[in-house]
Amino acid sequence: MSLEIDRVSKSFDGKSAVLGDVSLSVEDGEFLALLGPSGSGKTTLLNIISGLTAPDRGKLVLNDEDITSVPAARRRFGMVFQSYALFRHMSVADNIGFGLRVMDRAERPSKADRKARVEELLAMIDMAGLGDRYPAQLSGGQRQRVAMARALAISPRLLLLDEPFSALDALVRRDLRRSVRDLQQRVGVTAILVTHDQAEAFEVADRVAVMRDGAIEQIGTPDELRARPATPFVESFLGLGPTAPDWTI
Repeated sequence: MSLEIDRVSKSFDGKSAVLGDVSLSVEDGEFLALLGPSGSGKTTLLNIISGLTAPDRGKLVLNDEDITSVPAARRRFGMVFQSYALFRHMSVADNIGFGLRVMDRAERPSKADRKARVEELLAMIDMAGLGDRYPAQLSGGQRQRVAMARALAISPRLLLLDEPFSALDALVRRDLRRSVRDLQQRVGVTAILVTHDQAEAFEVADRVAVMRDGAIEQIGTPDELRARPATPFVESFLGLGPTAPDWTI
């Protein structure tokens, strides 16, 4: 699924623009990272894409369909949050299958198909046989894997990830982001990641959009950003220059 964001703007107080005429194209099957410091507008942009926030101006087009006014519940996007947002009273299997159970009756898979889909996803996240456990019995990394599987269960048109690794320790975070990238490629879903972590963005994304003050400063592949930072802010924020770190570690 390709996404076109056309001159999207947003202000929450009617004065200060959180986003100002942001335009962006996301290609089918691409993994795009929105990278920037706090207050750069990246989470607001993700929320507008998801339908949780309405833009003041501009439009969003998904595969030639204008979805600007389509409610979030009807966009069929998968979303993964930093806080996992798992249902504590539900088992792992029930958490993963929740989106399938609440689909419109005409689209809802049969009980047998839902069970098969959940088992498939448990295997994909290396948690086969753990479907009867509850979130409290899982590690942080396992909980985030379950959240990822739940987002993928509905075969989303777009996968949105809002700082999904920031609550985890460094080693788990590195392993999990590689798993997420592998899952995204295997499923073939278009994905957008919000992060403030340069290493994370450079490792998982095909392209990175560096944001500042509600605007995109530069967008390109990790190699392009490393080789040709377009502004002093990009160079400074990414820590580039003669002693630039290797973000692929």
